[in-house]
Amino acid sequence: MSRNKSITLWIIWILTFPTLMIYLYYMLEPSFHGYWIDLIAFAIVMCAVAIFPIIVGSTTIFFVNGVSFAAFLYFGLYAEIILTQLALAALFIKIRLKKEDFYRIAMNSTMFLLTSIFSAAAYYALGGTHGVLDLNTTSEILPLVGYIATALIVNQILLLVIDAFIKGRFRLSIVKSIAVDVSTTLLIFPLGVILYILYLEIGIAGVFIVGFPSILLSLVISSYHKGRRVNAYLHETSNIGHELSKKLNVKSVLDTFISEVEKLIPHSYILVYDVTGASKVMNIIRYVNTDKLSEKHEQIVHYGEGFAGGIYKSKEARVISKRKEFGEEEPFDLPNDVQSVIGVPILRNDNVVGILVIASKKIRAFEKYHLVLLEILGNFLSVAIENARHYQSEKNKNLKDQLTGLYNYRHIIEHIEGYAIDLEEKGISERLSIILFDLDSFKNLNDTYGHEAGNEVLIELAKRIENYIGTRGTVARYGGEEFTVLIKDISHEDALEVAEDVRNLVAKDPFKLTNHLKKDQLGEVEVAVTISVGVATYPDHCETPGELIRQADRAMYVGAKRNGKNKVASIAM
Repeated sequence: MSRNKSITLWIIWILTFPTLMIYLYYMLEPSFHGYWIDLIAFAIVMCAVAIFPIIVGSTTIFFVNGVSFAAFLYFGLYAEIILTQLALAALFIKIRLKKEDFYRIAMNSTMFLLTSIFSAAAYYALGGTHGVLDLNTTSEILPLVGYIATALIVNQILLLVIDAFIKGRFRLSIVKSIAVDVSTTLLIFPLGVILYILYLEIGIAGVFIVGFPSILLSLVISSYHKGRRVNAYLHETSNIGHELSKKLNVKSVLDTFISEVEKLIPHSYILVYDVTGASKVMNIIRYVNTDKLSEKHEQIVHYGEGFAGGIYKSKEARVISKRKEFGEEEPFDLPNDVQSVIGVPILRNDNVVGILVIASKKIRAFEKYHLVLLEILGNFLSVAIENARHYQSEKNKNLKDQLTGLYNYRHIIEHIEGYAIDLEEKGISERLSIILFDLDSFKNLNDTYGHEAGNEVLIELAKRIENYIGTRGTVARYGGEEFTVLIKDISHEDALEVAEDVRNLVAKDPFKLTNHLKKDQLGEVEVAVTISVGVATYPDHCETPGELIRQADRAMYVGAKRNGKNKVASIAM
């Protein structure tokens, strides 16, 4: 919330709360002589109930309203207001509001005060009184109904006003809010009536007989729903592990992991560090900031340094509930507004290969089960990354040439076949050009300088072509000394220009050989290398993409090799 709105709420509280309390004191002239111990008993129970609310999903049930209703029936409005405000104070002490959330004190105090006053006004207007009531006549039951109904209506109106003030718009889920409010009211206010009757019959003991079982019930129900929530999270965690196992590259694994963790665990930031081998240095490979105000920043964390570095060193998970727990050592690797953080090591064969950090701007944002979930997810992530890397490695072995690192014959064939199928399925027509070239007199080079020198030429040639083509096309070693370049969506004339550039790129600068057999020449040897190039374009020169290589091969041998080599040729020429 903005500072101006927070100040506005406090001004409203200062102007209304003291004024109304003084006015009500003189109007009602409350007297509690001889009942102080009873009121203290009510206060104890109300504060205890406020500290242990029942939380079911996103709904919070406070038995405070039921206890305060009993106090209202016997002692009147003033006592009910004081007790409710004390219970509210106990709740705020328990949750330990951050400084920026202090506005909630003024907001909720004012809201409870106004609800109490309007509900009491309806009660009095319908003839309600205090003290010993039989509650068996219409004249005494009607004020109770008026009190409860008014409390419901006023509560909903105030929630709407507050929501509009804070968010600048009215809530759209008012029907659901009313349904929840009515349901909790039907549970809480009968309890208040029971408490009132017991208090009339047995005094203070009745307060504790109803109050403490309510607290125990709250703890049992909250524990039950927390257990169900944890089981649901564990089930979801298992599903995440299953999804990760389907991903076949590291990027997909990380993207899926981050997406699922964002939905599973409350956070302000998510940071994934990758450990770079023996250097014991960590780099951020994924960075999520929920407010989107800052992008991933480059950061290097060393072994033992900062929050993540400490986890790297200890190999143990760590949870910080509030920033003060860091002590004098400020965590330089975490954003300055982080209040609580949880981090786990990503282990493989008992070695740390990464660190997973979830951070929040809220104090005590994480519970123990969040740590368990994160450790399980860390194991899933480790296995999924390992599997993806293994798959990619095996795929590279099958689809890449081990000498040059370029794609191999199999990849080119699969690429062209996939392209043909894609065109057929989409029912569209696109151009695909292939540039096929062969090193001239490569056998003589091998015979003169040796096969290791020939390999040097192949490796250097691959680097030159790949650097020149970049992302415009796909470079591959077709076999032996033959290479191909596949380029989509360019005209045949443009493909010829690219081929001429490739030919010139090879011919203009000599290749340096270090592993040669020329014993009479020490050091490096420079040799001139040329290539003969054939170019074909679909659909200009063939009916299907599968015929491209044959047409380009024909152009290379007929149009370039037989015409003196070091040339570019096309079957259209």
